[in-house]
Amino acid sequence: MGKKKKEVSAVTDTVLEQYVDKPLRYKINLKCKNQKQKELVNTIKDNQITIVEGVFGVGKTFVINSIALDMLKNQEVEKIILILPTCSNSSFSLGHLPGTLEDKIYNFALNELDSFKKILEKSGNENPNQIINKLVEDEKIEIRPISFLRGASLSNAFMCVSEAEQFTKEDLFLIISRFESGKMVISGDPLQTDRKEVRGGNSGLLHAMERLTDIDGVGIVKFSEKDIVRNDILLEIYNKWKN
Repeated sequence: MGKKKKEVSAVTDTVLEQYVDKPLRYKINLKCKNQKQKELVNTIKDNQITIVEGVFGVGKTFVINSIALDMLKNQEVEKIILILPTCSNSSFSLGHLPGTLEDKIYNFALNELDSFKKILEKSGNENPNQIINKLVEDEKIEIRPISFLRGASLSNAFMCVSEAEQFTKEDLFLIISRFESGKMVISGDPLQTDRKEVRGGNSGLLHAMERLTDIDGVGIVKFSEKDIVRNDILLEIYNKWKN
């Protein structure tokens, strides 16, 4: 029984080496669904920092994470760094999460990691779960809470700053100030802000969209409800909800 288990493990390791050994060999096949997604791709490629505002269902995360994985594979960056707000809606708080600090941080990144797995699956890769788990294990994908960013200098990385609608001006300034080289993409949907600290004109995302438009090397992309691609019913729901 022990020998059989060891053989299975060896086969798994061999399969993974095809994808995550140097150079990385997994496939990324991104097909943009509309002109706005193409604009986002080009803006990220042409700028150091890209700021993206858009409603739910427009494909922000899918496009951004696809580019991040592709740049990692092509060794244009050394790692992907996920920076997310480590807070939950206070109305539905689960209280203190169990486990180590790493376990707690990992919980907040589950949606991003699921996005990576979906991208790999749609691109025709086998074992997407194992590939992403291996990339995390090898610190090719790193999860960083904003609490530990002060004093850091992040270079040669693709920094995915997701759910940026939850960051105050001070929060987002701290994040941006940590950037040294590589790519940074900040994305969010102001409609989904639930932190009281961000309301009342203290949104870091909206402030960045307004103030950083004329800086060379900073790109701005704004999606509208017309760019929703997840499900047609969402556009109707959006229009009814807003009006």
